[in-house]
Amino acid sequence: MSQEVALIHEAAEAVETTGGLGTLGINVKIFLAQLVNFTIVLLVLWRWAYRPIVKLLEDRQKKVEKSLQDAADIEKRVVSLEEERKSILSQAKHEAHVVLEKVQTDAEVRRVELLAKAKEEVSQVVHQGKVQLQAEKEAMLRETRQEIVNLAIESARKILEESISEKKSQALAEEVIEKMS
Repeated sequence: MSQEVALIHEAAEAVETTGGLGTLGINVKIFLAQLVNFTIVLLVLWRWAYRPIVKLLEDRQKKVEKSLQDAADIEKRVVSLEEERKSILSQAKHEAHVVLEKVQTDAEVRRVELLAKAKEEVSQVVHQGKVQLQAEKEAMLRETRQEIVNLAIESARKILEESISEKKSQALAEEVIEKMS
């Protein structure tokens, strides 16, 4: 037991010289040296490693946010352009429909005008034909009358020249009528 007492006594002395931390197995001088070294390493890492890494991460985050914002803006622009394209297509279809209706209306008006003009020309041709036929008919009637007159004169002359009988004058009259037919 004396050895045990000696050990206890040594431990008590060590506690008195190192303080209360010595009982935990901590040497205060070494602890302070390690604390100073840790602080220096921490400051060096803070200054040359942590700040640049944090700055790099912030820059990267800003780029990602900017890219997302640009993508959202592009998406909005694409939607806007699609709506504008649909609007332009709709307007173009409407204008094409209006132009088509106008062309059809103009074509119908032109067709009616051409039909009326053709009817008028046909009417004029028919009228001219009738006028020409009437003129030819009148000319033929005049010629026929003239021939009848000439035949009548010729018959009368023959009748008077021959002083013929009634029978002969009847035959001559029938002959003249046959010639006229």
